[in-house]
Amino acid sequence: MSLEKRQLIEREVRRLCLKTGIAMLTLAGFAGVPERTWREWQARRNQETRHNGHIPREHWLTPAETEAIVAYCQSRMKLGYRVLCWQMVDEDVAAASPSSVYNVLKRSGLTKKWAELAEEKKKGFDQPQGVHEHWHIDFSYIRIDGAFYYFISVLDGYSRMILGWDLCRNMDGLNAEILISRTHERHPEARPRIISDNGGQFVSKDFRDLIMLLELEQTFTAPAHPQSNGKLERFHRTFKTEHVRQAAYFGYEDAKARMGRWIKYYNEKRLHGSIYYLSPLDVFEGRTYIRLAERRQKLHSAYIQRQSYWQNQNAGL
Repeated sequence: MSLEKRQLIEREVRRLCLKTGIAMLTLAGFAGVPERTWREWQARRNQETRHNGHIPREHWLTPAETEAIVAYCQSRMKLGYRVLCWQMVDEDVAAASPSSVYNVLKRSGLTKKWAELAEEKKKGFDQPQGVHEHWHIDFSYIRIDGAFYYFISVLDGYSRMILGWDLCRNMDGLNAEILISRTHERHPEARPRIISDNGGQFVSKDFRDLIMLLELEQTFTAPAHPQSNGKLERFHRTFKTEHVRQAAYFGYEDAKARMGRWIKYYNEKRLHGSIYYLSPLDVFEGRTYIRLAERRQKLHSAYIQRQSYWQNQNAGL
């Protein structure tokens, strides 16, 4: 309560006390002021209320951390606050939890007023427990210089890493067979389940014979249900949103070179929301627990530094 409001209540209680002869404690009780509170008011008369004031807590972000978070996120909000949170931890900008980052951005007016409603998800295959258990393969249309080309890729279902890709001039089944063969040559120890839709390239006899020759398994998604191959479909959306639709290719060779650089960035540096906001390469190479432990250590160190900062600040109050 402000000093001005408190003084107003005290004056009114005293006026009524002089007029009626009723004790001030009784009148204060009628006004909703407990006896203990009234006595505290009298002990610090004409002094601003401080003991119940806005005292900083030891776990609060420091002003420097808040400024660093806002400055870093201001031009990167399209990535989402969770991705930005772990990017800042990895880059030693600020070590704060996702909820703290969200609150800072909300106070700064950088977040959306309403969250977008997510589409109800349907259950697909049982999730893989390690790399090379599921390989997803599919084509996607890409328009380059007025002509359509066909992007094909193989994605590891556990790490979300792109194991192989190509930009084809047609959708012949031979392109899918070559990509699977090349990917298997790079990972000869792998015995994954190949997950694909019911496209003619994947149901053909030649493709099925290749799968048998490589001693792999093949599973088809449910017809008219792309969610069954949702990991690769989501990659295609990310690929087109973050790269293809923002690039202006000069031709086929230029497109292929720039796509290769972006896929390298996706595999090695881009943080993925479904794998603890780590890069696919970290998960693929088994560094998940090491990277998460590094982040926990950074968060703990930042918390200790915050405690020291606010203790010094509160000491001067």
